[in-house]
Amino acid sequence: MGDMRRVLAVLLTVLALAGAGCSTGSTDGDPAPPAATAAPAPPAGTGDPALGVLAPLPPQGSREGPRICGKTESVPVAGGRYEVQNNAWGADTPQCTTAFDTGFTVEARHAKDSGPAAYPSIVVGCNYGTCTRDSPYPLPLAEMGDIRSSWAVTVPRRGDFNVAYDVWLDPTPRREGANTGAELMIWLDRTDRVQPIGSERATVEIAGARWAVWTGENHGTPVISYVREEPTDTVVDLPISEFVTEATRRGVVEPDWFLTNIQAGFEPWIGGGGLSTDAFSLTRNGV
Repeated sequence: MGDMRRVLAVLLTVLALAGAGCSTGSTDGDPAPPAATAAPAPPAGTGDPALGVLAPLPPQGSREGPRICGKTESVPVAGGRYEVQNNAWGADTPQCTTAFDTGFTVEARHAKDSGPAAYPSIVVGCNYGTCTRDSPYPLPLAEMGDIRSSWAVTVPRRGDFNVAYDVWLDPTPRREGANTGAELMIWLDRTDRVQPIGSERATVEIAGARWAVWTGENHGTPVISYVREEPTDTVVDLPISEFVTEATRRGVVEPDWFLTNIQAGFEPWIGGGGLSTDAFSLTRNGV
């Protein structure tokens, strides 16, 4: 019975010390500093965590803005930092795009089963004579730096389409007309029967995800497409420049070329209504 009382006395002493906030790690009467907590993990696709998030998603604000319906009509948004284009190049079915500072929405009822009807998108750089404000593009690849983008989309349940970046490269600092160097696409999502130009050649890992690499030609222009094996509707800080570097290693892109513009949008084949870019940003070296 005496042993039991001693055990109980020890337990009560320990509980009293814990309740009083006593610490055995401090000898000068001051409480010990709180234990450090681990920093939260960076978002998927951030790349080097030491750099932080260079292309944060902007808060989703008003979705009201100009509505453009002309095939090649476009309009500046976010004070001219970006340009939203309707780009209904592949079919005669009507399409309209409503542009706002962080993205755009699409109205369309396409019915094309042989390829894209359009590429409504948001653009940074120089595209057919239209250049966005304060853009460094066309930019020599030797000065490319760290280009990153964040992008969040909403897609409808019906139709055929993809969700893809389109990066254009040229042997010259081209501002007018069609690029003649190469087209680099980064596919985040697609419906089952929509596939890139050419054929699948390899797989690579970039930004914590695996991508199937497709290569082919479009009217003589080389096309390289990176198709995400696990589709997603959101990327944060996706390192666009890493894809350009990877394509250069493959010989599809030449190191002395220029990056003329970067686009993010959808290639609808069938349908298209309800495609939406909810938030978008693109930075170079954090700016």
